[in-house]
Amino acid sequence: MRFGFIISLVFAIAVAIFGIQNSAVISVNFFSTNINISLALIIFISTIIGAIIVAMLGLKKELTLSHSNKQLTKKAKNFQDEIEVQKDENVSLKNENQNLKNKVEDLETKIKTINDEMNSLKTEN
Repeated sequence: MRFGFIISLVFAIAVAIFGIQNSAVISVNFFSTNINISLALIIFISTIIGAIIVAMLGLKKELTLSHSNKQLTKKAKNFQDEIEVQKDENVSLKNENQNLKNKVEDLETKIKTINDEMNSLKTEN
């Protein structure tokens, strides 16, 4: 930003010096109009119009980048929200998995108990 400002300032000084050194009155034909005007004034007007065009193009680029930045920020927030949901879901699934493991262990214990009872009944018979 500062480098661009310095370059612009140097360019403006160069244009001013050029305009002052070429301040003769010239005849300008624009469409069917003939105007006698200072060359320095034409140089300054042309430079100002060029600066306005460059500023408009820069503003367009800046607005486009700003819009893209907002969209990417919104996508990033959506991804972050999705990550949080997935983390919660992961914790929930881990808890459910642990509960199911506990139930399986309980059922295995019951099966072992039933098998032991069956074996004891078989030996009694």
